[in-house]
Amino acid sequence: MNAPFILAVIENPLPKFGVNWYDFFSQVVAFLIIAWVLNQFVFKTVRKTVADRQREADEAAANSEKIRRELQAAEESRKEVLHKAQEQADRFVSEAKANVAEMLDREKIRCEQLGTAMLAKAREETQQDQARLKTELRAEIATMVVDLTAKLAQMNLTPADRDRLLQAAVNEISAPEKT
Repeated sequence: MNAPFILAVIENPLPKFGVNWYDFFSQVVAFLIIAWVLNQFVFKTVRKTVADRQREADEAAANSEKIRRELQAAEESRKEVLHKAQEQADRFVSEAKANVAEMLDREKIRCEQLGTAMLAKAREETQQDQARLKTELRAEIATMVVDLTAKLAQMNLTPADRDRLLQAAVNEISAPEKT
């Protein structure tokens, strides 16, 4: 390569493009001043706002995680309480069933005893009624026998004979029956 060409390349090409060194340096200084002002008053505020919002977002995420853990703990606690309540309800139901079964057994036994007592009382009353009816029937039969005997004898019986026949008929009727 030849030297003039290198010098031409090294030569400042900016004036060819209409660049003035004085304007260029003034624009650089203006740019740096504006950059410094923006950095001091705008970008710091924006960065501070972004940092604050990032911190709030981080806190919200942490709170969200904390709330999620608390919710999970509350759900586990709810499940445990529900499980305990179900166990207690099952225990109460089984105790109630046992109490009802026991009460039914007692009432069944009491009813059987009451039925047996009523049956025994009814049998006793029936036997007493039977004995009373037999006695009344014997007395009536004895009276009819005496009346019939008196009619047969054409009323020739004296009161003493009549009483004697009545007593004999009652004794014969009252004698133990052969079954």
